[in-house]
Amino acid sequence: MRQKYVCGTRELPATAMLTVQSFTKAMASELDTLSNIELDYFTAPTSVSPLSIEGTFDSLISATACLSQLKAQLGRWNGVSPRFLCASRSLCPYANIQFVVACFSAHPLVNALRELTSAPVHGILEAPLLFASTLGASVGILTTSPRWVPLLTHDIHSLRLSSLNSCGVVSSGLSVLDLEHLPREQVIGRLSEVAKQELDENRGCDVIILGCAGMVGLDKVIEEACTPGITVLDPVSCAIELCAAAVNMGAKTSKAGIYAPASGQGLSGR
Repeated sequence: MRQKYVCGTRELPATAMLTVQSFTKAMASELDTLSNIELDYFTAPTSVSPLSIEGTFDSLISATACLSQLKAQLGRWNGVSPRFLCASRSLCPYANIQFVVACFSAHPLVNALRELTSAPVHGILEAPLLFASTLGASVGILTTSPRWVPLLTHDIHSLRLSSLNSCGVVSSGLSVLDLEHLPREQVIGRLSEVAKQELDENRGCDVIILGCAGMVGLDKVIEEACTPGITVLDPVSCAIELCAAAVNMGAKTSKAGIYAPASGQGLSGR
């Protein structure tokens, strides 16, 4: 029986970066069966955020929009005031709470939240690459539009994870919003075709990472289209399971170095 953990125990806020509410709903329907974890969701405010993230500018706009609402609400998941977040390294009210930023990129919200809270913050780009490194040696990423190939290649390099992406990044030719607007059969058909032909047959991947939060729940059907034995990873699921591991370990974001609170920012919401 699935146990439910809430309010300062094992509730894991999943921060969804896409402003298409149906994407968040689709994510919830797929993820609510994962582990013994209670999930909460936050969708970027539609009035000031791009409909999808298609580059650096969009990422900065969406991060600013999210922080304008999230910073004052960081305590709502366990009923404490944000001013107490990092008052003590030995006593942190966020010890069992995690955040997932569900945008497949080196999104600026990840590091911003790491400065604002001691709770571990996970991005869905790093998590599947770390998982994949333990499951195979030839890892490739299937992303959306061609625009994302150089962007992700750069982001992976900036995270010092290039060695974990030996087969590179391949575009499906679909936009982020195509994943929502096109018939599901068409989306699955296109993603399966590119995964099989380019990443499986041409590049020899043994692990394929789905490179967009909008592909949540498609890992098994795409895996079935590839050579038997290949593993396909859903990046959001990887991040959620990484959350579970951090909770079990009692791990938290260090405040001794890079993620110390920024000067002048504080943690009280002022």
